Amino acid sequence: MWTFERLAQASRATLEKVLVHSKAPRRQRLAGTVYKGYNHDWLGQLPGKKFRKVFFQRDGAYYGLNQVVIQDGNDFTGEWRLKMEKGAAVERGYFSVVPAAELHPQASLGRYRHLLRFDYDTDPNPRWNFLMRSIQDFVGLPNEEDYSVLLGKAYLRILPDAYVFASYFVLEQLEANASGILLA
Repeated sequence: MWTFERLAQASRATLEKVLVHSKAPRRQRLAGTVYKGYNHDWLGQLPGKKFRKVFFQRDGAYYGLNQVVIQDGNDFTGEWRLKMEKGAAVERGYFSVVPAAELHPQASLGRYRHLLRFDYDTDPNPRWNFLMRSIQDFVGLPNEEDYSVLLGKAYLRILPDAYVFASYFVLEQLEANASGILLA
C-alpha cells in the first residue's frame, strides 16, 4: 500500500516503476475533490514544494487548478496553509484533465498513454506564459481504485514531441466535513 509519505520519500526509480504500473484515475471521481501536493524534484520545487490541486467539471469537461501554499520549510510534512489575497486563495496554473491516450500516437511519452494527463495549455492561463502552458502532467493511482493518493510526473513540452522532465509529485486527498470545510 503506497502512502503519501512513502511516495514523497521514494527514489526516482521507484516512482517511475510505480507510475508505469498505475491505473488512470477516472475524471468523474476527481471532480469536486481537493488534494494537497508535494513536488519531489528541484525543478518542480522552484515555484514551491507544497501546493494544492482543486478539480472540477464545467460544461461536460474536466479541469483543475493549482492553489499556492505558504511554504513552511517542512518538505512533505507540516501544514498546507493557503496563500490568500483579498480574501481569496491565490490560484496559478489551470489545466484540463484528459486521457493521456489523446496525445499523438507517435508522442515520445507513450509509456504513459494509459494514465490521465493534466494539460496546462488551456485558458485562463495567459497566452504569453509559455512556461506555464508547456506543463504536461501524467497521473495515476498507485493503489488501484484508491483515490486517497495520486502519483504524477510533470514534463515541460519544448516542441510538439519533445519533452523535458520537471518533477515527480505526490497528491493526497483532503477530506471535507459536513459543512464542506476542508480538513488538514
